[in-house]
Amino acid sequence: MSAVRAARTSACARYCQWSVVLAMFLLAGCATLPPPVSTPVDLTRINQWQAHGRIAVSGGQSGGSGSFEWLQHDDRADVEIRGPIGIGSVRLEVSGSAEDPSVRLQTANGTTLESQAAWDELENRLGTAVPAGSLRFWMLGMAAPGEHRWSEPDPQGVTTLEQDGWRIDYQKYSDAPGAHVPVRISATSGAARVRILIDRWQLGP
Repeated sequence: MSAVRAARTSACARYCQWSVVLAMFLLAGCATLPPPVSTPVDLTRINQWQAHGRIAVSGGQSGGSGSFEWLQHDDRADVEIRGPIGIGSVRLEVSGSAEDPSVRLQTANGTTLESQAAWDELENRLGTAVPAGSLRFWMLGMAAPGEHRWSEPDPQGVTTLEQDGWRIDYQKYSDAPGAHVPVRISATSGAARVRILIDRWQLGP
């Protein structure tokens, strides 16, 4: 019995030794595995996204701040602005190409304006022309089709886009949504100034 017990003890010892060696080998292999490589997202190929955040407007009739929710699906944008903002609580629908967009505006009192009447109302409230067809590109940190000019980043890292009579300063970016997107934007045209702080991005459906 003692011989059998000794043989079993020796076998167990050898098994434990091999188990330790195997575990160390596996751990070493895990430690040397390269980190996963993520493919950068091409923003020009994203046709669905959402942005939620805060907006402040000054110039035009008055000034104020509020919250907004932006839903983009292909070439259709549905933007809802809430709160005591200078341009009033509105729902804006923009569709079509950047060069020839269709605009529909619904005000807080239920009035619905379309086409040129919607353009005129937006310009009257903000105090300057609104290039609605360019907005979906600017939100993603891109220039809309057509003439434009980018500036080199300043010492604070702010990049500037000039297009359609507007100056858009991209003050802060984030890679958290899976792409390099702006989260703090300041846009000016004449006396009008719009500041946007994006709290949450969702890229894709």
